Amino acid sequence: MRVLRALRPSPATVIATVALMVALAGTGYAATSLPANSVGPTQLQSNAVTTSKVKNFSLLKVDFAPNQIPRGPRGPQGLPGPPGPAGAKGPTGPVGSVATQWALVGRDGNLVSSSTGVTVIPAGPGQYYVHFPTPVAGHAVTATQAFRNGDPSPLRGSITAAVCGSNGTTPADTISCILANNNTNTVYVTTMNQGNTSAEGHAFYLVIV
Repeated sequence: MRVLRALRPSPATVIATVALMVALAGTGYAATSLPANSVGPTQLQSNAVTTSKVKNFSLLKVDFAPNQIPRGPRGPQGLPGPPGPAGAKGPTGPVGSVATQWALVGRDGNLVSSSTGVTVIPAGPGQYYVHFPTPVAGHAVTATQAFRNGDPSPLRGSITAAVCGSNGTTPADTISCILANNNTNTVYVTTMNQGNTSAEGHAFYLVIV
């Protein structure tokens, strides 16, 4: 009888045993009896989901907040793409004032050959007004002596050329010519004798660029 009394559990032991059984039963229920879709953000504790709980390569870019995925290194330049279609033709620009005009003038002031629209007005021995269809002020004027069959001698002096159209001060690269020819479409040319003592008729080339 005394042995049975010694083996009888105390009230504290009984309570602890009951508590343990209840706890074990609750855990088993939670692990095996949770309804589907019953665990959400509220049930998860902070930092409960760690890398070991996430399947590798299962997360997408949309699963991360903006600017949380660092930008990777810049890749190599790709191959050039195919050329695009040709654009529409633009409007035609304005016609320039000079497009390499020229003239070959005989010693008598006759126009031997020239670009379109050139005329020559003799003004005396060795003096010529060469008129072009567009203004030539502000452009390079080149005059050179020419020797042609029928000229009495290849010997000749200097040659000068100047653009007409000056009003006394402007345009700065022009001279004043007789009224009928005082315009920037006209070039005044003078050819000299061998000694450069007086004007003398000689053939010449005149080029405007």
